[in-house]
Amino acid sequence: MGREQLLLDFIPEGFELIEVCESAILSIEEINDHAGEYDEELINNLFRAVHTFKGSSGLLKLESLVKISHEAETLMDILRKEKMLPNEDICQVLINTCDQLRRLLEKVDETKANPELDEESEAIIEVLKREIKRLNLETIIPEAKEEPAPKKKKSFEIFGEEPSDTVTTATTVTKKPAFEIFGESVSSSTTVEIQTVEISKPQLNSEKTIQEPLLQTKSQIDKEVTGPSTAVHKKEIKVANEKLDALMDLVGELVIAESNVTQHPLLKSLRNEDFNSSLNRLRKIVLDLQEVALSTRMIPISGVFQKMSRLVRDLQKKANKKVALYISGEETEIDKSIVDLIADPIIHILRNSIDHGIENAGERTLVGKPEVGTIQLSARQSVNEVWVMIRDDGRGLNKEKIIQKSLERGILSGDTENLSDQEVYNLIFVPGLSTADAVTDISGRGVGMDIVRQNVERMGGKIEIHSRVGKGTSFILRIPLSLGIMEGTVVRIGEKFFTIQTIELREFVSLNNREEIPLEDNQKVIDVRGTFIPIFEINQILNHRETILYDNLDPLMIVLEYEKKLIGIRVDEIIGNQNVVIKPLQGILEEANGVNGFTILGSGNVSLILDVKSIFQKMQRND
Repeated sequence: MGREQLLLDFIPEGFELIEVCESAILSIEEINDHAGEYDEELINNLFRAVHTFKGSSGLLKLESLVKISHEAETLMDILRKEKMLPNEDICQVLINTCDQLRRLLEKVDETKANPELDEESEAIIEVLKREIKRLNLETIIPEAKEEPAPKKKKSFEIFGEEPSDTVTTATTVTKKPAFEIFGESVSSSTTVEIQTVEISKPQLNSEKTIQEPLLQTKSQIDKEVTGPSTAVHKKEIKVANEKLDALMDLVGELVIAESNVTQHPLLKSLRNEDFNSSLNRLRKIVLDLQEVALSTRMIPISGVFQKMSRLVRDLQKKANKKVALYISGEETEIDKSIVDLIADPIIHILRNSIDHGIENAGERTLVGKPEVGTIQLSARQSVNEVWVMIRDDGRGLNKEKIIQKSLERGILSGDTENLSDQEVYNLIFVPGLSTADAVTDISGRGVGMDIVRQNVERMGGKIEIHSRVGKGTSFILRIPLSLGIMEGTVVRIGEKFFTIQTIELREFVSLNNREEIPLEDNQKVIDVRGTFIPIFEINQILNHRETILYDNLDPLMIVLEYEKKLIGIRVDEIIGNQNVVIKPLQGILEEANGVNGFTILGSGNVSLILDVKSIFQKMQRND
């Protein structure tokens, strides 16, 4: 394997190692904030990540990366040997080091060569050297003045006994709280073992036998903590996105071809039990293959969520507020193509939550809230969607202020009393609208939430907002599991077929014995349980050159829902629900309004996929 390929393999691994370091530093800061105890495994993992990064960089002759990571490794080695948790200043130095290594690695990714040390890199190296020198002085001087014995007495205070020569021998047993990585307290198995050992010279051999299995277990734990990345990588192979895309396309074609065969009229007329059994088996294998192919593109959302911990850390310091981030559901899987798109909306919502939503410590105390604000970032899978939820316990959205700003900007006019909560909340997505009293480094220019909406809709998703004044705000991003396959409902109009994403369908309504109520401009509505729903024909929506004729044998209306609004479309028949492979429109059809792709049905017919969002926008403009 040549250097170029080794370099290409190292770059993603390097970014992962930097993220491991960053995550460990944030955990250390959390321990410091809560006056926690020294965590040996955390420091060891941080040291190993830096050591691995330096070693790989050296192998590839990336000297600039080696120089910085070497000083960081030296600093971590001192902390590791002296069993010290880095203080706030050292944590900030290490965070800055991670940032600089990331910037240099990005340059390596662009140029495939060793980047030159710039002023920032030299400054980082000098700061690391200064911290190393300071730590060396702090650790050498106390060692000369203090006696080692009193240091070891503390671990035996649980016995309430005076220290003795034999106790010193047993201190190695009491230093086993490293097993807390199992999620158990030291007071369980470890303490029981220590208390049942009689500390006397005749039992030194038995003590040794007790220590040996403990040490062996710890060795196994170390391998489990540090080994998974190595062990898992041996079982995994890296596959280019282009190959995965090609695989998905071929599987999609296979699904279509299988449907064409198994649903062919000639085969349906056959009454051969063995042959039909073979067809069913073929269908099952193809569906299983489709599911496996789809799963190859699915990755946990944890990678996105972990980056948000660093973001919240930096933002709360900038805003001079105290904020705690709680993450759950990070094991939820999502399509690789969506992972990159979903990060930006989450970032902008978090920025707004910290800048506008969470109050400062003084305000929170006055209203009876804890000084530390909370943000909950969670994800869960719901049918064929992933729900990403960002909740804060801040001041909530101010409806009156949003309406006032909208009136000032000319976004709203006339009577605003009848606006629903959702209609008011959706105004924050209008470009340029901001309720901030002043522009800050974090937010206030009115562009962030506009980007949120654009990115979510680009993924075919939706946003829901729930807010209570004084209690907080929740944003729910509803994202499809995959951009390539969706669950759709197929309908027939005349001899043409159309597919609508199932989650955008409200209901089906039979038009038999229902009267259409005419309004102005040839618009008609249908009364459905007291709700008047406007009904359109597909020709009005798509502006077909060739008029699509209805057979009207059993007229139906499908009711579409978008942002709490409803419209109806007249159809002839509901074919049914099925997972469809989305194929993009090309050429002159790319700009077609009301359609965002097509699929090929099992019968071989082409079905256009309706774009519900653009349909609603067009119909509202025509009203």
